[in-house]
Amino acid sequence: MRVDRLLSMLLIISKKGTVTGKELAEHFEVSIRTIYRDIEKLGEAGIPIASIGGKGGGYYIMEDYNVDNLFLNKDEASTFMAIMNNLSFLFGKNTTFHDIVLKIENTLKQEKNTSKLDINLSHFSMENELKEYLLLLNNAIEKNKLVVFEYINRSMEYLERTVEPFQITFSAGQWYLVGFCKERNGYRRFKLVRIKNLKMGEDFEKKDISNKEIEEVIRNSYLTRGITVTLKFTHKMGEQLTEYFQKEKITKTPNNQYIVVDQFPYEEGLLKFILSFGKECEIVEPCYLRNELQEYIKTILLPYND
Repeated sequence: MRVDRLLSMLLIISKKGTVTGKELAEHFEVSIRTIYRDIEKLGEAGIPIASIGGKGGGYYIMEDYNVDNLFLNKDEASTFMAIMNNLSFLFGKNTTFHDIVLKIENTLKQEKNTSKLDINLSHFSMENELKEYLLLLNNAIEKNKLVVFEYINRSMEYLERTVEPFQITFSAGQWYLVGFCKERNGYRRFKLVRIKNLKMGEDFEKKDISNKEIEEVIRNSYLTRGITVTLKFTHKMGEQLTEYFQKEKITKTPNNQYIVVDQFPYEEGLLKFILSFGKECEIVEPCYLRNELQEYIKTILLPYND
């Protein structure tokens, strides 16, 4: 931990030019005496840090020492900053993000802002809530606090969930919370856009499990609840199918149609998903799903049978 603080301290001084011991102590939430010892350690490492007393004084790095390009070259840093700026906005005040941004800004400090990327990871339907949710969830994960919320499932039911938060992920254009659900007694992935009334709960003891193990548990749960479905698409949908399915799941037939074989959760949301393709899609197998879709379409038409 001390090595990380020394490195971050070096970057802060390099960026700001002159920094007081009090400012450094407040930033790292340590005592002034600890800052003095850290400055001595940097000096022992051969980094020429000098100090100026009085008003407007503080610690600074002598001009003959250059920390530019310490971590990334300028092209790499510029690209990564497009992502980090958005994450910093979404997660609010976060020491980890702040220190990473400092490292990259150190590489770019003499460059004009000419990034070719502009990345927005927010969600159009919950821009304000997203920032609040990510900040709360990030704090809950760091402090081992339960989170309690109402979750809207695919059947449009509001169910209260109590979850041990483990990880925040961004996949396929959506933010997710990964955690241990008390109600389901297992690890689940919750889409943030379906979460309502998110609150932080009591402390919990974090389980000793890796990201890979959790991913395997969730994948197995998904397969257990899922069915294999074969879909046939017209040639019009051919170029767009990779937006919805992995390439290896798609096969082109001799008559320019497309076959997709994939695993799906067996629930109402599957029928809605298939119907979203309109007349360009047909269920080939299983037969019972074809029948269910026919009945489902009849219920959709009921309000129009005047």
